[in-house]
Amino acid sequence: MTRVAFAVPGASGSVGRNRARRRLRAAINPVLMEHPGLDVVVTLPGRATEMPFLSLRAALAAALNSASRSAQPGAAR
Repeated sequence: MTRVAFAVPGASGSVGRNRARRRLRAAINPVLMEHPGLDVVVTLPGRATEMPFLSLRAALAAALNSASRSAQPGAAR
């Protein structure tokens, strides 16, 4: 099971922070199915709420792909 925590520093107030978290959750859920067993902390600036959704999903997918490669046993460090 993959677990995810979101941190959105710089979001303006609770409304902006919660909106950013909802967008992050919606963008990352389909990507997480490809990476079982990861514990992930996603930190994005508050302006991530203004980023196009597909760009946000692509950025998260690229970050998770990189993280899962480095988390594999025998990965070069």
